[in-house]
Amino acid sequence: MQMIYLIENEIVFNPEDNSLSLLSDAESKVAVSNPARRILLLLIEQHGIVVPRETFFKKVWDDYGLTASNNNLNHCISKLRKVISMLGYSDEFIVTVPKVGFYIRKEIAIAVNFEQIASPKENTEESRSVIEIPEIILPIAEEQPSTEVVTEPVQPETVTPEHYRWETKHSVFMSILVTTVITAWGIFILHRNLSDPMAHLQIARIGVCELYSTAPVTPSRKEEFARLAEIFLRKNNISCKPGQIFIFQSERFSLPINTGSVRDFMTQCNTDDNHKMNICISYYTNDRTTNDKL
Repeated sequence: MQMIYLIENEIVFNPEDNSLSLLSDAESKVAVSNPARRILLLLIEQHGIVVPRETFFKKVWDDYGLTASNNNLNHCISKLRKVISMLGYSDEFIVTVPKVGFYIRKEIAIAVNFEQIASPKENTEESRSVIEIPEIILPIAEEQPSTEVVTEPVQPETVTPEHYRWETKHSVFMSILVTTVITAWGIFILHRNLSDPMAHLQIARIGVCELYSTAPVTPSRKEEFARLAEIFLRKNNISCKPGQIFIFQSERFSLPINTGSVRDFMTQCNTDDNHKMNICISYYTNDRTTNDKL
């Protein structure tokens, strides 16, 4: 038994073979890449809810040992939009929330269907050439765009499609929650130490901006820390402006062993006259490489 999705009662999305096609024309099938298929599944599971970019990075690339980047994500989103448009849907399908993420409009009708995979004895030439779309048994619930995942209780004694969707939403929610807590904790610790004249988290100055770490750095490694921060700023085209500070952390300073990958985190914050942070923008990179095609 496999799940397929029917979009606007016209477009069939089959995750099993990474394809989208018209319900009325099996020959219209268009294949997409693995990352694009995982992105579309996330958007459908969170129908009407904004999926943050960080969630895509983790669920589509990081969890598969691949390199996540804004360019990769934007390329896949663009590809999905083109395929949906090629299949005749002219309205806006995937909505961009600037600097946050993406979502599928809640007005779009999406239904989950189940297709029984026939045994080899039952697979005739006729049955193999026709896409079977059985009766819709589970519509995707419509929700207002939001960054919160809302779950509904299910009966523990049965495993239903609602239960499957609930578990998926719960996993995404926990991932977002853990990432948010870790980031907030680091900023909180730095904010508290910035107010403490005895704090020793300031590493150097980059231009007119002060550079801080989320944890103490030994004097012998401060120059290396500052050099890595400057490389990160250049790669991500981040410029320094008066009244701003940078908070930087790298796995090579926080982990005692070499994990084979280096994740770097940078927060750019505006400060007020009292040197207190008020608005921050976070950046994240991972240097792992991948052979997966976009």
